[in-house]
Amino acid sequence: MPAAGGALAAARQPAIWNRPLLEPRILRLHAENAAFLADRIAMARDGPNERALDLFDLEARLGGHLTALRRAGAAGLEAALMALDAEPGPGEILVAATLSLGHRPEDDLCVHLPGRLLVPAAASAISAALALLDPPRIGPRLRVWLDGDDRLSVLAALEACSRLRADPGPRLAPLLRHGAAPVAAQAVRLAGELGRADLGAPILDRLGSCAEAPRAAVLLGERHHAPPHLLPRDPGAPPGRWREAAELLPLAVPPAAARAEIARLFGHPATRRWAVVAAGALGLPETFDWLIAQMEDPLLARSAGLAFGQITGARLGPDNLERATFPEDPEDPVADACRLERSIESHAYWPDPEKCGAWLAKRRPGLAAGERHLLGVAAWTHAAPPEPGHRTQLQLRALSLEIACRTPSAPLPDWRAPVRLGPDGFGRG
Repeated sequence: MPAAGGALAAARQPAIWNRPLLEPRILRLHAENAAFLADRIAMARDGPNERALDLFDLEARLGGHLTALRRAGAAGLEAALMALDAEPGPGEILVAATLSLGHRPEDDLCVHLPGRLLVPAAASAISAALALLDPPRIGPRLRVWLDGDDRLSVLAALEACSRLRADPGPRLAPLLRHGAAPVAAQAVRLAGELGRADLGAPILDRLGSCAEAPRAAVLLGERHHAPPHLLPRDPGAPPGRWREAAELLPLAVPPAAARAEIARLFGHPATRRWAVVAAGALGLPETFDWLIAQMEDPLLARSAGLAFGQITGARLGPDNLERATFPEDPEDPVADACRLERSIESHAYWPDPEKCGAWLAKRRPGLAAGERHLLGVAAWTHAAPPEPGHRTQLQLRALSLEIACRTPSAPLPDWRAPVRLGPDGFGRG
C-alpha cells in the first residue's frame, strides 16, 4: 500500500516537461523592454506624430512583456526589481510597481518599492501602475490610499483617478485643503478635469496659492478671475505648466486679449516658445504669416510648424511641407528642461517656410479672418468626443481642451486613455 500511495502522489505532480521554464536572463529582458516601452508610451501620449494605431501597438507590446512577467510569478517580480535597482527610472518604477501591486496584497507602498524611491516624483509612475491592474483590484486600493495618511499613496491615488477619469466623490473636497501641497494641488487639478462644478468656489479661493487652481477654474467655466492667473509669473517655471497655460489661455479670453499676451510672451527669450504654442491654440488666420516667419528660427521652427498644422490642418510630412535638409538641433534650454518638450521637439517635422506659404496660398480664402480655426475648420464645429483614428495625440489634446471649454460641467476628454480596437475601429477607455 505505501508503494501504491507513493506512485499515486507522484502521478499527481506535473511532469517536468510541462512546467514553465523560468530563465532569469529572459525575464530580465522582459522587464527592461517593458520599462522602455512604458517610458515611450508616457511621451507618445502627447506626441506630435503618434496616432491611435501607434499607441495601440506600443501598449500591446508593453502588455505582452507584463503578461510574461506576471506568469513567472515571484521570479518575474524579482526580475523587475533587479531592473529597477540597476536603473531607477519612471518606466522601471511602473513595471516593478505593476507586478508588485498585482502580486502582493499589502497596501503600504514600502512593501512594493524601495524606500529611497518613495518620493513625490514617483507618484506618476505608481499611479500608472495602479491603473494597469485588473479593474476589480483598482477600486479597493484607491479607496484605501485615498483614506490613508501616507501622502505619496494619496497623491498616487489622485493621479490614478485622473488617468481613469474616476470621481472619488465626497473624498475629493477635503483633499483640496490637504496639508501636503502636492496632494492638494493634484486634488484641485482632478476636480477641474472631472468637471466638479460643486467645488468651483473652494478652487477660486485658491487662485493665488495653488498653481493648479487657475487651470481647474477655467476648465470649470470661470472666465473672469481665473484667466489672469493662468500664465506663470516666472519665465523659468516648469515647461509642463507653461505649455498647459499657453494652450488654454486663448480659449478663456477674448482674441484681442490673447494676442496681447502672445506679443508679451514673444518679447522674452525664455517664453517665446509659449507664444508660438498660444498662437496655435488661438487659431486665427491673421497669425499665419507670423508663424511662417518663425519657421526660419531653428529654436521655434518645429513649434511654429505644429501651430501652423493645428490651425490649418496641414500635415507637414504627408503634404510634403518638410525641409529637404534639416538644421542641426540647436541648444534649447527651455525644451531641454523637460522630457516631454524634448520628445515633442525631436519628433516634430522641420517645416519649410516656402512650401508652407505655397500650400497656404491655395487655401487661405477658405479660412475666414477673425474666426478661430482648429485643424482646418471653424473650431466650434468639431464634434465631441474627439475622433481618435487619424488625429495625432497632440491634436487630440487640443481638441479635448476645445470641447472641455464648451462643456465645463463634463469631464475633460481623456486623449491619453488606453487605445481599444473595436468593431468600428480604434476607441478610448
